[in-house]
Formats: sequence, structure tokens, C-alpha cells
Amino acid sequence: MKQVVGYYMRTSHYLQNIGTQVDKVEPDWKVYKDEGISGRVSFQDRPSGKKLLNDIEHGRISEVVVLRIDRLGRNTTDILNTIKLIHQYKVPITSKNEGITTLVDGKESPMSNLLINILSSLSEFTYHQTREKTLDGIKRGQLEGKYKGRQVGSVESDEKFLSKPKVKKIREMLELNVGIRQISRIVECSPNYIYKVKDRIGVN
Repeated sequence: MKQVVGYYMRTSHYLQNIGTQVDKVEPDWKVYKDEGISGRVSFQDRPSGKKLLNDIEHGRISEVVVLRIDRLGRNTTDILNTIKLIHQYKVPITSKNEGITTLVDGKESPMSNLLINILSSLSEFTYHQTREKTLDGIKRGQLEGKYKGRQVGSVESDEKFLSKPKVKKIREMLELNVGIRQISRIVECSPNYIYKVKDRIGVN
């Protein structure tokens, strides 16, 4: 069977540039690309992640390559579950930046397992640290009168609302008949917000 490398890429925000990951692709690799997909979304729920797992299951991929381990998720449990799922088919995962391969001759090496757990924990720690800083910044801004949020009673015009990047992404996915729950996970917004977009654009 021909050895085929599957290169998985993900950006956590639909405005991020995926170019830094594209630069690492070899000409004969098969690329799986999820753009605008949060690391908080399970790997199996990502469109390209799901396709990659299906190809692995059917023996079409012999190795998975990622730029960094955190492309497989930003939660320790989710990253490790993804790795274990891929390992069920004896397919190794290579992280280019960390310089590790999870399987050697079909077996997990103790050093790889140690590094994966450390890196996964650091990813989760960074996420929570960034979130705390953001919330602290908002609170500080509120106290200083710099952050007021939307004024009570104010009405946003359709033109301004529909020009928002997140709304544009939701609209695009609605027009492709993507389900509400899936859009909610991908864009990281509430179902009510998606229904609001549907009302504004007149989609049933």
C-alpha cells in the first residue's frame, strides 16, 4: 500500500491566516484544512478532522503531520483522545515544531507520551490564562469607564450588523445548510445569536 501523509491544519479564528501552516506542506502530502474552527470543538466534529479520521479508518493515510500538537485541540483530554483514536489504526502523528513522532515501529515511546502530556497541559493553561486576562481587562475598562458594552435601548442597523465578520461567517454557513448546533460550535456563539442572524437575512 502506498504511504500517504495527511497534513492537518486548523486556525481557531476565521480571520487568522493559515499561511504559516501551509508553508510546511510537502508536495506529495494530502492536506486537511479547517479554517475558523475553535480548538474547543472536538476533533471528530470538525469537517476536515472528520474526513481525516475517515481516511485513516479506511487505510488511506499512513501518517498524520501537524505543525504543533495544539492543532489537535486546546484541551488535554481532547488532544489525548484524538491521539488515541488515531493510534487505534497504528498511524503515527508527527508534530513538526516539537519534533516528536508519537509512534515508532507501531509502538508509543515513553518520551513521546511525556512530551504530549506536558504540551497538552501547557496549551490548556495558556487558554485559561488568556481568558482571565481578557475578563480582567474588561472589568478594568468598565471601572475606568472605557468599556461600556452596548448602550441600553440602542438599535444596530442591519447594514452594520451584517457587516460583522462573525455574522458573515454564520450567513455563509446557513446558506450551505449547515446545522445550527454545528455552526454554534464552530463559530463559538449561542444558537439564539444564529437565529438572530437568520431573522436579519430572512432565512427560514
